[in-house]
Amino acid sequence: MRPSKVALAVVSVFSLSAQASGIFLQEAVTANAGAAGAGDGVYTDSAAAMWTNPATMSGMGESLTTFNVLGFDLEMKYTDKDGQADGKAHSVLPSFGAFHAHQITDDLHIGLALGAVGGSSLAYGDQWAGAPVLDEITLTAMQFNPALSYRLNDQWSVGAGLQFSWAALQQSSKRLDVKQDTDWAFGANVGVMYQHNPKLVVSASYRTKLEHEFDTRVSGPTEIGVINRLQTDLSLPALADISASYAYSDKLNLLASVQWHRWSEWDKTVMNFTPDTDLGLGRDGVTIDRDWDDVWKFALGTDYQLNSKWRLKAGLSYETSPQDDPTKQWVDVPVGEQYRYSVGASTKWDGITVDMFYEYADLGEVDIERQKVGLNGTFDGRMHFVGLSFTY
Repeated sequence: MRPSKVALAVVSVFSLSAQASGIFLQEAVTANAGAAGAGDGVYTDSAAAMWTNPATMSGMGESLTTFNVLGFDLEMKYTDKDGQADGKAHSVLPSFGAFHAHQITDDLHIGLALGAVGGSSLAYGDQWAGAPVLDEITLTAMQFNPALSYRLNDQWSVGAGLQFSWAALQQSSKRLDVKQDTDWAFGANVGVMYQHNPKLVVSASYRTKLEHEFDTRVSGPTEIGVINRLQTDLSLPALADISASYAYSDKLNLLASVQWHRWSEWDKTVMNFTPDTDLGLGRDGVTIDRDWDDVWKFALGTDYQLNSKWRLKAGLSYETSPQDDPTKQWVDVPVGEQYRYSVGASTKWDGITVDMFYEYADLGEVDIERQKVGLNGTFDGRMHFVGLSFTY
């Protein structure tokens, strides 16, 4: 195997974990999943809203606790255009979130949030066209987010918190195995909420960038030696959210959110590794150009009081694509435009509010043209989510 081929194999194996964070799985930390997360930055009926905007705690009363539990079914298919073997990866996994807001004084609240913000476990096997660069991946990303909110007056509330992010990854290809490694990263989040009148509430919030640094062992013989060690970064971009809720009538609330994910900062992946023999790659390692754009997410939802016992919910969201050039896509979870469609219902049982939801995520078709690794085809992905939340 030529040195360049070895380098691409090494980078392909490990960079999946970095790019897997490019698909946010926010459902476990969503307050109003039945409405596709629309209006989460102003939603005060679930303690999970503090993840999007800590200022929402000012509207949660003396105490509010929420547990989110869900499962998701993820499938990725690869269809090759040059007659090579197609690929398919499928997994069914659980996820969860736990949130608690407590009033300290009339105007001050404290909150604790813990939830999974990303993760997947996919196995394509060793027979598909991309097996030399990707076989199997397991990624987990969790966040612990303590926060405070303060009510300035009857209209304005502000909030701030700290992000403690933990990530773990393990993966392999037909040629190389990357040992599991974990890392902590730290950031902050802030928010403000404004109640214009009894019908209209708006908010704005911001989460800082998080960057994990991994240094892990690699094993796997090649024709020119053994790669022993890899170092790289995994980034979660800065995220800004603007949300609104409008009470159209006594029974119907209209919800909306716009999010901005600053993926344009992720213009390349740099891989530093230590082999047991000189690959002729220099001391700076290998760089993959990403050239991603910022992502915009738009969500609309409704919340309808059907009767004294039940509320019905529905929503949809759309995310722009961070990269439309097939020559800059990579096998590590290629991403394009995304659509999410959700429905839900809420009822009260023995003092506990029970929310249930179903969501379908269309990850779209993404073309990839990577001649150096012999890939010319299309990825097609989708996800099903089913979940419950309990608030008291």
